Amino acid sequence: MTTKGVPRTGLGRLTVSTITPYVVGAAVTGGAFLLFKDSFADVIATHFTLDGASDGFHSPEAAFGLYLMIFGIEAAGSVAALLSIKGPRTGGSVAALSWGLSAATAYLFVVVMQASTDLQGGAAQLPSYQLAIGVVVGLAAGGAAWLIGRRRA
Repeated sequence: MTTKGVPRTGLGRLTVSTITPYVVGAAVTGGAFLLFKDSFADVIATHFTLDGASDGFHSPEAAFGLYLMIFGIEAAGSVAALLSIKGPRTGGSVAALSWGLSAATAYLFVVVMQASTDLQGGAAQLPSYQLAIGVVVGLAAGGAAWLIGRRRA
């Protein structure tokens, strides 16, 4: 059924399409965790200052749990945004936001894990340009999802 030329999509399907990007992001992060796991020290950097110095640390397993929790929080926020839409729900904007946010988050988590490998006693450093790259990755993924959604409509 359409309302003013906008096709309506079932709420269940929209919810799944909103959560899927976070499941994919968590899977990518999990794959990177398995790839880097053997090269982590007892604790890894999980927080960095704006100049790239590490200032927060957790065990690798706890860090991975925090990463998954963040994807869950982002998914819950996106579903809440979807449910708050008044009028016909097409979900295109929320899906694009979800893909962009999950891509940026996954990118940053993978970069943080990579920065915590093979330190040989040194402190983890995260170049500040990585945050900007994360934003670009998120914008590209969100923009691509939005364009694909527009073509399907």
